Amino acid sequence: MHDADQALAHLRVPPQSVAAEQAVIGGLMQYPEAWARVEALLQPEDFYRRDHQLVYRTIRDMVERDRPFDAVTLGEWFEAQAKAAGRDDDGIGSYLIDLAATTPSAANIAGYAQIVSDKALARRMIDIGTEIINAGFDPGFTPDEGIAAAQTLMQGLAPSQTGGLVSVSDTLPDWFDDLRHRFELGTSVTGVPTPWAALNDATHGLQDGDLIILAGRPSMGKSIAGLNITDFAARDRHVALFSLEMNKKQINRRGISAAAKVPHDWLLAPGGADEHWSKVTGAVRDRRALQLSIDDTPSLRISQLMARARALHARNPIRLLVVDHIHDFKIDAKLARFEYGEIAQGLKTLAKEFNCPVVALGQLNRALSQRSDKRPTMADLRESGEIEQKADMIIFIHREDYYDKNTHMRGVVELILAKGRDVEAGKSIFLANDYAHMALRDMDGPLPLPAEPERGSKPGKPRFFGGAGRRLAPEED
Repeated sequence: MHDADQALAHLRVPPQSVAAEQAVIGGLMQYPEAWARVEALLQPEDFYRRDHQLVYRTIRDMVERDRPFDAVTLGEWFEAQAKAAGRDDDGIGSYLIDLAATTPSAANIAGYAQIVSDKALARRMIDIGTEIINAGFDPGFTPDEGIAAAQTLMQGLAPSQTGGLVSVSDTLPDWFDDLRHRFELGTSVTGVPTPWAALNDATHGLQDGDLIILAGRPSMGKSIAGLNITDFAARDRHVALFSLEMNKKQINRRGISAAAKVPHDWLLAPGGADEHWSKVTGAVRDRRALQLSIDDTPSLRISQLMARARALHARNPIRLLVVDHIHDFKIDAKLARFEYGEIAQGLKTLAKEFNCPVVALGQLNRALSQRSDKRPTMADLRESGEIEQKADMIIFIHREDYYDKNTHMRGVVELILAKGRDVEAGKSIFLANDYAHMALRDMDGPLPLPAEPERGSKPGKPRFFGGAGRRLAPEED
């Protein structure tokens, strides 16, 4: 019997402070104006005792209906509820009157509310730990999904009482400090720079907290553009690349080709002259110095990506996150519209949480290729409604020479700024196609001019200027 008593004595009681809960409720009944000091700190489920949860929820309802919530009013309300349900009064009315009478003041009510919140957080930690333990015993447990779920659960422990209304005067010092910092930079590029001067001029770089969608049809070069942005930024900041489409070997091969200006075809099947080896060796050395983390797991769920990104960010803060591409996530096809909305929202959440840009590549609808005008519009973005709503900037990539082999725009790749809060919507940026080396380059000189028919000749075969002599690269994306 003694051993049983000892075992009971060692049972752990969930973290709670009934005294702090009573002080909060008693203080609110005595001093209703104190509600503004606890409203943002507490939810009804934060209280340990069920009767305290019911009282606090009722007080919140009374506030929303602009009705008084002193001890007498609350007591009468609970008594009326008991009668309506056909049960005896449970004594909560007299309990509330005693509670209000024994609460000396509401001077420290915010402190008491914080104690209640802290105890609730501790209980949630216990619940999550128990859930993780039970998942580990599940016969169907898979490590990858289990770890992702555990990290997501742990992320939910982050304090939720952030944000809220603040005075504009309190926000101005941070804004002015940021303005002064941008001025002292001495450059118009205030975000993460891209490899292309014209795009930097138009966007001032990729801005922290923004979700940028870079979309195009297959063979337009969106993956090449995404990797160019990734490698360029990783020279002086930590970049995380989630490649759902290509593996690490393919990523490195394309990166080496672009950096060393060695033909991608030669890297696929090296042979013949050894003229490229010195360039490759130098590019490999430079690539080792990149601050780049790569995850090439295919068919990830957005919850898994978010969990992995958060784990990496905790070890080494991410300054740019790139995802190739948004339409390769594992989804329920029947719920595609909602699933892509959740994916876009998850990426936007990471952008704000990490305070860095997130670049996500995406596909355009197949119907575009059936139109006479092949230049993409917002409606061409797959599941455009959900993604368009969440994105801060949308850039389309387009090659006129892919559809018209006789165009004067041979060798030119167009980036169309379709949406952006601080950009000129509809503006086009023109870059040079160097896809033989897996790269987009700044234009060297003006755009090619339309061909003029030769005098006396029959119309038909045009004469090309500017980029006409440029050799087109393999159409890879």
